[in-house]
Amino acid sequence: MLFASFVVVSRAGFATALALPDIAALRFGISGLLLAPVLVRHGLGGLRIGQAIGLAVLGGLGFALSAYAGFSLAPAAHGAVLIHGTLALTTAFLIWAGGGGLPGKARRAGLAIIVIGIGAMAWDGLSGASASLLAGDACLLLASLCWSGYRLYVRRLGLPAVHAAALVAAISALLFLPAYALLPGKMLWAAQWQDILLQGAFQGVLIGALSIFVYTRAVALLGASEVSVFTATVPVITVVAAFFLLAEVPTAATLAGVALVTGGMLIALRSPR
Repeated sequence: MLFASFVVVSRAGFATALALPDIAALRFGISGLLLAPVLVRHGLGGLRIGQAIGLAVLGGLGFALSAYAGFSLAPAAHGAVLIHGTLALTTAFLIWAGGGGLPGKARRAGLAIIVIGIGAMAWDGLSGASASLLAGDACLLLASLCWSGYRLYVRRLGLPAVHAAALVAAISALLFLPAYALLPGKMLWAAQWQDILLQGAFQGVLIGALSIFVYTRAVALLGASEVSVFTATVPVITVVAAFFLLAEVPTAATLAGVALVTGGMLIALRSPR
């Protein structure tokens, strides 16, 4: 539910006076402030500064900025499928690139179905000759790659969930907010207070702080593969929510992509390791 709300609320934010840097500032500023006491108490937890920054870039800056860029250019359904629906694919790619070998035949079949689903989603952009839509889809895939990298990296480092969330939030704020302060044309104070409150609550508290903790804790309790099964529900929830809340009517290609990616993800995650 948190992941689905991330897509829908972010899309809604771009229909207001707020721009991408403003939404990102709300996310990093509020979540960084909320979790700063954890970082002050525990410090880097034995990590080198480069490791901590790498964790923040993967789970914070890289993921969020790529996702927001994609949300500003592509419908909510694309955001759900191309970020959360492709996690099994991007995770398998990173494991292979790191020398972990190829998955089994059954899992490769599931991943192949995911690729076909991505192709169906991309057909929206190709058939409509929309370069911006294709660029948005590329940003969403990059966000999926960042989140898969974060998941693998945090498991490798063995960090507790709340400490990992604090590192991501606080370091992302320290890196982003000074750059944001220098940007011209900021719309944060020109937007309506209702929009700022909604985006601040969702982006800063629920997504920037709570979702990272919840996800990291769930991976520690259940394992990455088991948790990823639940993310297969995100595209369906998002498509339904976007239809009722944003009046985004999915195309036939989008619905086909949702079905293929969800089915392929379930096959890939339920196959033997």
